[in-house]
Amino acid sequence: MRKHSKRRMANTRQRLLVLGATGHIGQAVVRRALEQGHEVTAATRRADPEPLRGLGVNMVRIDSELRSLRQMAAGYDLLVDAGAPYVHEMCIPGSELWRLQVDAAVSRAAMVTDAARCNGLKLAFVSSYATVPRNDLTEPAAAAALWRRSATPYFEAKIAMENVVLTAAKEGLPAVVLNPVAFVGPWEFRDPSWSFVPLLLAGRFPVVVNQTICVIDVRDVAEALDRAIEREVFGRPIPLAGHNIHSRDLAMLTARIAGMGLPPPVAASGFMASAVSFWTHMALAAFGMVSPGILGLVAISPEVMPVYPSAEQISLGVSLRPLEASLRDSVTFHRSRRLAQRSDWAAARMK
Repeated sequence: MRKHSKRRMANTRQRLLVLGATGHIGQAVVRRALEQGHEVTAATRRADPEPLRGLGVNMVRIDSELRSLRQMAAGYDLLVDAGAPYVHEMCIPGSELWRLQVDAAVSRAAMVTDAARCNGLKLAFVSSYATVPRNDLTEPAAAAALWRRSATPYFEAKIAMENVVLTAAKEGLPAVVLNPVAFVGPWEFRDPSWSFVPLLLAGRFPVVVNQTICVIDVRDVAEALDRAIEREVFGRPIPLAGHNIHSRDLAMLTARIAGMGLPPPVAASGFMASAVSFWTHMALAAFGMVSPGILGLVAISPEVMPVYPSAEQISLGVSLRPLEASLRDSVTFHRSRRLAQRSDWAAARMK
């Protein structure tokens, strides 16, 4: 197995302020920076977030609108935004809810760039591969992608946030923009109902999208961020591709690694899955009911189509971890976390 680079973001110890430090990518960035001896501060809305316990991370409280970020960022070297909002609530295009979600995302991106600019910081912004123009789609795939983009404000919000950062970069802000595909790997602390691996471990993953997708280890994204900052690759998107694999094969490979004898999942059309999730949301909204968040994820997931390393990614020299290693680490993490949670519940009941 290859040895992964441990090169520093710079030759001297740096101070990092990280937004989204409890998220999947944020955890990888935080842990890599700590390994390199940097000082890491997590800006968080929670008093004692589980993902940061025992890591030796400084913590500061911040509100969801980031109103205090400009003052908070003073004295740091690098601001990392790995927590850009995941706008997933489906709604009618052009509706008030649609505009509210997009406008809130844009306002947040403006707060982040303002904080970096006013304090003379470098900025690392984690965007999405969904913002990368695709000229290789067949006519049916292009039509399906266009429909998906009209069903959820996710795409408009992601593009708008990235444009805020790139505009600031053109005006002189030293900003790195990463565009990774779907994530795999350890340190995923979000709700298990939103996560592929814990759903599969629980035996609740009967349907997948019938297409090849692209996935990348969060640690490889953190390494790419590190190298892009070190080499000052500012002001242009850096698309990050990973391993291309059919979604059914990904599920079966994960099940094999986990030692589970699951039957092959049903493969549904990506367009049909998106359409069903959209109209289910519309029906629930019509009766004043709240849709489960997973519906938004279903509508977006077919967008992660097979892609290949960009020139920018190749120039950074990041070699990918083997997919099986990433999945094995993810399975180990989720099983360990589930055991720890059961132990905590048992201890709480004994009191």
